[in-house]
Amino acid sequence: MVDVNSIRSGSLIFAQFWSYLLICLGTFGHLLNIYVFTRRKLRSNPCVRYFLASTLSGLFVTYINIALRLLQIVYKIDAFGYSFASCKILSCLVFWAKYLKCFF
Repeated sequence: MVDVNSIRSGSLIFAQFWSYLLICLGTFGHLLNIYVFTRRKLRSNPCVRYFLASTLSGLFVTYINIALRLLQIVYKIDAFGYSFASCKILSCLVFWAKYLKCFF
């Protein structure tokens, strides 16, 4: 029979591996998008400006949201639980990361 602790440790290893993989692949993909959307021929197109803003927002989400979830799930560090101020600041960062592209 499978032990409960082995299932928990397996899921933690999977979450850790998956988080680091998402950060690496997300960074690579967003950097490629930034490279493409900053080409001289595409700069005047308003759709490309929106896509570039969306890419920058996605890069910000990749670093903020995945890193916070990695700390919470794998390392058992709840950055939101330290104080009321840290909860407000981190919640604001996550909110602005998701809706940053609406302001460009």
